[in-house]
Amino acid sequence: MTVQRDGRLTAAGIRRGNVVAYDWGFRQGGTDYVQRTFLLLDEYLQIDQPVAFPSEQRGWWYCDLVSLEWAGPGSGVVTVRDRWIDVIVGPPDQPYRLLDLDDYAAALADGRLGPAEAADGLTRMQAFLDRRLNRRHEVTGTWPDFPPREVEELRTVEFPRAWQLRD
Repeated sequence: MTVQRDGRLTAAGIRRGNVVAYDWGFRQGGTDYVQRTFLLLDEYLQIDQPVAFPSEQRGWWYCDLVSLEWAGPGSGVVTVRDRWIDVIVGPPDQPYRLLDLDDYAAALADGRLGPAEAADGLTRMQAFLDRRLNRRHEVTGTWPDFPPREVEELRTVEFPRAWQLRD
């Protein structure tokens, strides 16, 4: 399968159920990095553990609300676009952090996001938070369902480096 992201990245991916894993690379501060990213297809979320996070946040997760567009029925090509709302998820003893609601509001206000798409995005984000992170009245030291089991299965799968990043 092929993942295209924000018009700049094309990468080979592996799909297991409703999760796609793909690797991509970048250079930052003179260092080359390889990042594994996961698409939660049913939830329209993209998650990863940023390799360039500061050492205090290694192992934390960055979650992006995204739109997914398939090239056609049964196609193995999916285009991913960032939809502004992000969540940083650390260890269960830390609260998660919701980011960029102001950017989401600006996109709605200036027409980059229509009302129906905005409502869908907010509904999807709330469902993700309720299913994966919100503990309600539980006092356990774990997230209810995060990271998803399918992601754990794909974290160590080896596949060829096959990506193209355009400037």
